[in-house]
Amino acid sequence: MAFCRRLARTPGSFLRLVLHSKAAAKRGVALATAPDTEPVEYLLNLANAPNGTALRTYAGDLSILYEIFWQQSYRLPQLRANSFHTVVDVGANVGLAALFFLEKFSASRLICVEPEPANFQLLQHNLRGTAAVTLQAALSATDGVVKINSSPLAYNAKVSAETGTTEVPAVSMPTLLQSQGLVWVDLLKIDIEDYEQQVFAGPTDWLARVGVLLIEIHSPASQVAVRRAVQAHGFSWEQAAGKQPDLGLFVARNPHSPPA
Repeated sequence: MAFCRRLARTPGSFLRLVLHSKAAAKRGVALATAPDTEPVEYLLNLANAPNGTALRTYAGDLSILYEIFWQQSYRLPQLRANSFHTVVDVGANVGLAALFFLEKFSASRLICVEPEPANFQLLQHNLRGTAAVTLQAALSATDGVVKINSSPLAYNAKVSAETGTTEVPAVSMPTLLQSQGLVWVDLLKIDIEDYEQQVFAGPTDWLARVGVLLIEIHSPASQVAVRRAVQAHGFSWEQAAGKQPDLGLFVARNPHSPPA
Protein backbone atom coordinates (compact mmCIF):
# COMPACT_ATOMS: atom_id res chain seq x y z
CA MET A 1 0.00 0.00 0.00
CA ALA A 2 2.78 2.44 0.91
CA PHE A 3 4.59 1.61 -2.33
CA CYS A 4 1.44 2.28 -4.36
CA ARG A 5 0.93 5.60 -2.58
CA ARG A 6 4.53 6.64 -3.20
CA LEU A 7 4.56 5.56 -6.83
CA ALA A 8 1.16 6.84 -7.97
CA ARG A 9 1.02 10.45 -9.10
CA THR A 10 -2.76 10.84 -8.82
CA PRO A 11 -5.49 9.40 -6.55
CA GLY A 12 -6.99 7.60 -9.54
CA SER A 13 -3.72 5.88 -10.37
CA PHE A 14 -3.23 4.97 -6.73
CA LEU A 15 -6.66 3.31 -6.59
CA ARG A 16 -6.14 1.48 -9.88
CA LEU A 17 -2.69 0.30 -8.82
CA VAL A 18 -3.97 -1.09 -5.50
CA LEU A 19 -6.97 -2.85 -7.03
CA HIS A 20 -5.10 -4.30 -9.97
CA SER A 21 -2.18 -5.39 -7.79
CA LYS A 22 -4.62 -7.39 -5.68
CA ALA A 23 -6.16 -8.88 -8.82
CA ALA A 24 -2.74 -9.80 -10.19
CA ALA A 25 -1.92 -11.58 -6.94
CA LYS A 26 -4.64 -14.07 -7.87
CA ARG A 27 -3.05 -14.63 -11.25
CA GLY A 28 -3.27 -18.43 -11.11
CA VAL A 29 -7.06 -18.26 -11.19
CA ALA A 30 -6.98 -15.26 -13.50
CA LEU A 31 -4.84 -16.94 -16.15
CA ALA A 32 -6.98 -20.06 -16.11
CA THR A 33 -10.06 -17.98 -16.92
CA ALA A 34 -8.29 -15.92 -19.65
CA PRO A 35 -9.21 -12.44 -18.35
CA ASP A 36 -9.07 -9.20 -20.31
CA THR A 37 -5.43 -8.46 -21.10
CA GLU A 38 -5.89 -4.85 -22.17
CA PRO A 39 -3.26 -2.57 -20.59
CA VAL A 40 -4.21 -0.11 -17.87
CA GLU A 41 -2.73 3.40 -17.93
CA TYR A 42 -1.09 4.64 -14.73
CA LEU A 43 0.37 8.06 -13.97
CA LEU A 44 3.45 7.17 -11.95
CA ASN A 45 6.15 9.13 -10.15
CA LEU A 46 8.86 7.99 -12.53
CA ALA A 47 11.24 10.68 -13.74
CA ASN A 48 11.07 9.65 -17.38
CA ALA A 49 7.41 8.66 -17.63
CA PRO A 50 5.45 11.94 -17.55
CA ASN A 51 2.74 10.74 -19.94
CA GLY A 52 1.65 7.56 -18.20
CA THR A 53 2.75 3.94 -18.17
CA ALA A 54 0.60 1.16 -19.62
CA LEU A 55 0.71 -2.21 -17.84
CA ARG A 56 -1.34 -5.40 -18.19
CA THR A 57 -2.85 -6.65 -14.96
CA TYR A 58 -2.65 -10.37 -15.73
CA ALA A 59 0.45 -10.63 -17.94
CA GLY A 60 3.10 -10.16 -15.25
CA ASP A 61 3.74 -6.46 -15.93
CA LEU A 62 2.81 -5.46 -12.38
CA SER A 63 5.15 -8.10 -10.97
CA ILE A 64 8.01 -6.52 -12.93
CA LEU A 65 7.00 -3.07 -11.69
CA TYR A 66 7.25 -4.23 -8.07
CA GLU A 67 10.46 -6.16 -8.73
CA ILE A 68 12.27 -3.16 -10.24
CA PHE A 69 10.89 -0.18 -8.33
CA TRP A 70 9.98 -1.72 -4.96
CA GLN A 71 12.47 -4.54 -4.53
CA GLN A 72 15.06 -2.49 -6.47
CA SER A 73 16.34 -5.58 -8.27
CA TYR A 74 18.78 -3.61 -10.42
CA ARG A 75 20.13 -1.39 -7.65
CA LEU A 76 23.14 -3.62 -7.11
CA PRO A 77 26.40 -2.93 -5.26
CA GLN A 78 28.28 -4.10 -8.35
CA LEU A 79 26.76 -1.24 -10.38
CA ARG A 80 26.85 1.67 -7.94
CA ALA A 81 30.36 2.91 -8.65
CA ASN A 82 29.80 3.35 -12.39
CA SER A 83 28.41 6.00 -14.70
CA PHE A 84 26.55 4.31 -17.52
CA HIS A 85 26.07 6.85 -20.28
CA THR A 86 25.36 4.27 -22.99
CA VAL A 87 23.06 1.39 -22.08
CA VAL A 88 21.74 -1.45 -24.24
CA ASP A 89 18.75 -3.33 -22.80
CA VAL A 90 18.21 -6.68 -24.55
CA GLY A 91 14.96 -8.32 -23.52
CA ALA A 92 13.50 -4.94 -22.65
CA ASN A 93 9.94 -6.26 -22.14
CA VAL A 94 7.61 -3.25 -21.66
CA GLY A 95 10.31 -0.75 -20.71
CA LEU A 96 10.29 -0.73 -16.91
CA ALA A 97 13.98 -1.61 -16.60
CA ALA A 98 14.73 1.06 -19.20
CA LEU A 99 12.90 3.69 -17.13
CA PHE A 100 14.95 2.61 -14.11
CA PHE A 101 18.21 2.90 -16.07
CA LEU A 102 17.30 6.36 -17.35
CA GLU A 103 16.57 7.55 -13.83
CA LYS A 104 19.20 5.84 -11.68
CA PHE A 105 22.17 5.60 -14.06
CA SER A 106 21.71 8.92 -15.90
CA ALA A 107 21.87 7.10 -19.21
CA SER A 108 22.08 9.56 -22.09
CA ARG A 109 21.76 6.88 -24.77
CA LEU A 110 19.56 3.82 -24.37
CA ILE A 111 18.88 1.11 -26.96
CA CYS A 112 16.03 -1.29 -26.10
CA VAL A 113 15.59 -4.61 -27.92
CA GLU A 114 12.43 -6.71 -27.51
CA PRO A 115 11.06 -9.41 -29.87
CA GLU A 116 7.54 -10.17 -28.62
CA PRO A 117 5.00 -8.03 -30.56
CA ALA A 118 2.63 -7.13 -27.71
CA ASN A 119 5.52 -6.38 -25.37
CA PHE A 120 7.18 -4.25 -28.04
CA GLN A 121 4.03 -2.21 -28.57
CA LEU A 122 3.93 -1.37 -24.86
CA LEU A 123 7.68 -0.74 -24.83
CA GLN A 124 7.22 1.95 -27.47
CA HIS A 125 4.27 3.42 -25.60
CA ASN A 126 6.00 3.51 -22.21
CA LEU A 127 9.24 5.04 -23.53
CA ARG A 128 7.66 7.73 -25.70
CA GLY A 129 9.23 11.10 -25.09
CA THR A 130 12.47 9.62 -23.73
CA ALA A 131 15.88 9.31 -25.35
CA ALA A 132 15.40 5.56 -25.80
CA VAL A 133 15.58 3.87 -29.20
CA THR A 134 13.41 0.76 -29.54
CA LEU A 135 14.09 -2.18 -31.85
CA GLN A 136 11.83 -5.20 -32.37
CA ALA A 137 14.19 -8.15 -32.68
CA ALA A 138 15.53 -11.18 -30.87
CA LEU A 139 19.21 -11.27 -29.97
CA SER A 140 20.85 -14.25 -31.63
CA ALA A 141 24.29 -15.53 -32.56
CA THR A 142 23.55 -14.70 -36.22
CA ASP A 143 21.27 -12.38 -38.15
CA GLY A 144 18.10 -13.77 -39.67
CA VAL A 145 14.70 -14.85 -38.41
CA VAL A 146 13.71 -16.86 -35.33
CA LYS A 147 10.44 -18.12 -33.91
CA ILE A 148 9.24 -17.17 -30.45
CA ASN A 149 6.45 -18.59 -28.34
CA SER A 150 4.41 -16.29 -26.17
CA SER A 151 3.31 -16.99 -22.63
CA PRO A 152 0.42 -15.83 -20.41
CA LEU A 153 3.19 -14.20 -18.38
CA ALA A 154 4.47 -11.98 -21.16
CA TYR A 155 8.01 -11.68 -19.83
CA ASN A 156 8.41 -15.44 -20.37
CA ALA A 157 8.18 -15.20 -24.16
CA LYS A 158 11.19 -17.05 -25.55
CA VAL A 159 12.90 -18.16 -28.73
CA SER A 160 11.98 -21.74 -29.61
CA ALA A 161 12.54 -23.48 -32.94
CA GLU A 162 10.31 -26.36 -31.78
CA THR A 163 7.26 -24.59 -30.34
CA GLY A 164 7.57 -21.00 -31.57
CA THR A 165 4.62 -19.67 -33.53
CA THR A 166 5.62 -16.05 -34.24
CA GLU A 167 8.49 -15.16 -36.56
CA VAL A 168 10.57 -12.12 -35.61
CA PRO A 169 13.81 -10.65 -36.91
CA ALA A 170 16.99 -11.93 -35.26
CA VAL A 171 19.98 -9.67 -34.80
CA SER A 172 23.52 -10.51 -33.74
CA MET A 173 25.33 -8.28 -31.29
CA PRO A 174 27.88 -7.09 -33.91
CA THR A 175 25.04 -6.05 -36.21
CA LEU A 176 23.18 -4.36 -33.36
CA LEU A 177 26.24 -2.35 -32.35
CA GLN A 178 27.03 -1.40 -35.94
CA SER A 179 23.45 -0.40 -36.78
CA GLN A 180 23.31 1.92 -33.77
CA GLY A 181 26.79 3.33 -34.30
CA LEU A 182 28.03 2.07 -30.94
CA VAL A 183 31.77 1.82 -30.46
CA TRP A 184 31.39 1.18 -26.72
CA VAL A 185 28.53 0.14 -24.42
CA ASP A 186 28.90 1.11 -20.77
CA LEU A 187 26.19 -1.32 -19.60
CA LEU A 188 24.73 -4.23 -21.52
CA LYS A 189 21.73 -5.83 -19.82
CA ILE A 190 20.56 -9.17 -21.22
CA ASP A 191 17.46 -11.09 -20.11
CA ILE A 192 16.40 -13.44 -22.91
CA GLU A 193 14.82 -16.41 -21.13
CA ASP A 194 17.62 -19.00 -21.46
CA TYR A 195 18.54 -18.15 -25.06
CA GLU A 196 21.74 -16.66 -23.65
CA GLN A 197 23.35 -20.09 -23.99
CA GLN A 198 22.95 -20.05 -27.77
CA VAL A 199 24.05 -16.42 -28.10
CA PHE A 200 27.24 -16.89 -26.11
CA ALA A 201 28.07 -20.16 -27.82
CA GLY A 202 28.62 -18.13 -30.99
CA PRO A 203 31.38 -15.58 -31.71
CA THR A 204 31.85 -13.17 -28.81
CA ASP A 205 34.53 -10.76 -30.03
CA TRP A 206 31.96 -8.01 -29.50
CA LEU A 207 32.50 -8.33 -25.74
CA ALA A 208 35.62 -6.19 -26.19
CA ARG A 209 33.21 -3.27 -26.76
CA VAL A 210 31.24 -3.80 -23.52
CA GLY A 211 32.18 -2.29 -20.17
CA VAL A 212 29.79 -4.12 -17.85
CA LEU A 213 27.49 -7.04 -18.64
CA LEU A 214 24.40 -7.49 -16.46
CA ILE A 215 22.77 -10.79 -17.38
CA GLU A 216 19.94 -12.95 -16.09
CA ILE A 217 20.99 -16.61 -16.19
CA HIS A 218 18.16 -19.15 -16.51
CA SER A 219 19.92 -22.54 -16.42
CA PRO A 220 23.19 -24.09 -15.28
CA ALA A 221 24.13 -24.78 -18.91
CA SER A 222 23.68 -21.11 -19.77
CA GLN A 223 25.76 -20.10 -16.76
CA VAL A 224 28.63 -22.27 -18.01
CA ALA A 225 28.41 -20.92 -21.58
CA VAL A 226 28.26 -17.25 -20.57
CA ARG A 227 30.91 -17.49 -17.85
CA ARG A 228 33.29 -19.32 -20.19
CA ALA A 229 32.84 -16.66 -22.89
CA VAL A 230 33.32 -13.61 -20.67
CA GLN A 231 36.27 -15.05 -18.77
CA ALA A 232 37.96 -15.86 -22.09
CA HIS A 233 37.92 -12.11 -22.69
CA GLY A 234 39.35 -11.35 -19.25
CA PHE A 235 36.08 -10.28 -17.64
CA SER A 236 35.42 -10.77 -13.94
CA TRP A 237 32.34 -12.89 -13.12
CA GLU A 238 30.18 -12.42 -10.03
CA GLN A 239 26.69 -13.42 -8.98
CA ALA A 240 24.74 -10.31 -7.99
CA ALA A 241 21.41 -11.87 -7.00
CA GLY A 242 19.85 -15.32 -6.90
CA LYS A 243 19.07 -18.14 -4.51
CA GLN A 244 20.93 -20.81 -6.50
CA PRO A 245 24.62 -20.55 -7.42
CA ASP A 246 24.03 -21.14 -11.15
CA LEU A 247 20.90 -19.00 -11.63
CA GLY A 248 19.93 -15.36 -11.24
CA LEU A 249 21.60 -12.04 -11.98
CA PHE A 250 25.31 -12.00 -12.78
CA VAL A 251 27.67 -9.11 -13.42
CA ALA A 252 30.75 -9.42 -15.65
CA ARG A 253 33.20 -6.52 -15.82
CA ASN A 254 35.64 -5.72 -18.61
CA PRO A 255 39.14 -4.95 -17.24
CA HIS A 256 39.81 -2.60 -20.16
CA SER A 257 38.67 1.00 -20.54
CA PRO A 258 36.71 2.32 -23.52
CA PRO A 259 38.77 3.43 -26.52
CA ALA A 260 39.86 7.06 -26.47
